[in-house]
Amino acid sequence: MRSVLLATAIGLVGAAIIHIIIVLALPMWTGKDAWTRVREMGAPNVFYALANEPNPTGLFNDDANIHTAVCHFDITEAPVRIIATGDVPIWTVAAYDTASNETFSMNDRSSIGENVDIAFVTPAQMLQLRRAMPASLERAVLVELQREQGYVALRAVAPLPSQEPAARAFLAGALCAPLKLDPA
Repeated sequence: MRSVLLATAIGLVGAAIIHIIIVLALPMWTGKDAWTRVREMGAPNVFYALANEPNPTGLFNDDANIHTAVCHFDITEAPVRIIATGDVPIWTVAAYDTASNETFSMNDRSSIGENVDIAFVTPAQMLQLRRAMPASLERAVLVELQREQGYVALRAVAPLPSQEPAARAFLAGALCAPLKLDPA
């Protein structure tokens, strides 16, 4: 009986110590997620290029041949349209929610055309668009998101040094902007 009580006491003390360590360590982990880091880069609906070396944001490209830009958005009031054009060998785009779960991805091989043209919408906005599709969105990929906030990572791959200017121009000219819908 004494050994059971001793084991129980040791277990309770161990559990208490672990809980104290976790509570004290939480501030160190808070704000280090990708969503928080992307939001801290600046205003919403603007693409921010990531560096190709480690930096204080913690967001950077590990591969010098891959160039990345990120944009955070909120589609509560209006859809967000992502447009990027240019002559790059390979591009990819991925959308993530605030928990950094990938909610959509596409690349140059699976797109309708050579360029990026995506509109992220809520379910209600999708219904509104289906009732009266603007001509400007007829060739866009419409993506219905379950969560209103998130971020997009747009990547351009430049395997050769001569392709780097095109990759940088592709990202520099990328648009991440709210889309005005006519009230229904």
